[in-house]
Amino acid sequence: MTRWPAGLFAGVVVLTVAATLQAQTARPGLPGSRNTFGVTAEYSNDSSRILMGTAVNVKLGAVGLQYQRRLIANRHLVWSYAMEFRPVILESIPAVTYTTAYTLPIAVTITGSPQVTPKCVASSESFQFTDLKTGVVTAGSFYARCGRQTIYAQGFSPFGMKLNLPTRSRLQPTFSSYEGYIFSTQPVPSVNSGSFNFDFEIGAGLEYYRSPRSSVRLEYQVQHFSNHNTANSNPGVDNGLLKLTYSFGR
Repeated sequence: MTRWPAGLFAGVVVLTVAATLQAQTARPGLPGSRNTFGVTAEYSNDSSRILMGTAVNVKLGAVGLQYQRRLIANRHLVWSYAMEFRPVILESIPAVTYTTAYTLPIAVTITGSPQVTPKCVASSESFQFTDLKTGVVTAGSFYARCGRQTIYAQGFSPFGMKLNLPTRSRLQPTFSSYEGYIFSTQPVPSVNSGSFNFDFEIGAGLEYYRSPRSSVRLEYQVQHFSNHNTANSNPGVDNGLLKLTYSFGR
């Protein structure tokens, strides 16, 4: 990643303040509530260079809670402030395990712990050398094996917005974005990265209103997280997330 999109963050804050000053009640008959709560589940089977990330093959699954506060509602659009808390985020990341198998002077195998890495390349190499002072010969092989490691994290995105385009049916197109952070139990997506990462999401979907106060929403969101150069390494991760949300209001 190059730079955190500070302009987008500032834009969300400015728009939220501006919309609050212009808040108005909903048009009669418009589905939805002023205050809405939601439960979400999301999954990404891979990561790629969609925005600014460089780490690949990172899988992500999460469950979360949402809150939305409707600010503007008319026949053209419904614009809401949104925030999201994800208490459970599971990240499956490529990991490399290094093993040294000695054959001389004695047979012994030493295997290290898996280490997460932005990209794993399996390799093997034989070695042999002689100590010039003692004449002892040391020989064996060095292996790098690829696998995966699942890391637990949680995230909070207090700066967000959601836009609905009202239609005459119960089905409405939606657009949303969130900004916040993800904190993991260990550095991701590499051992030299940080455990604290900034998070940005943007996407679109369809929302179906089962009743005037409850809905089901299916979205595709692009998520980017990185540590903004606060650690020694900053590969960044881009995930394409499929997100399902059940919302209810009051």
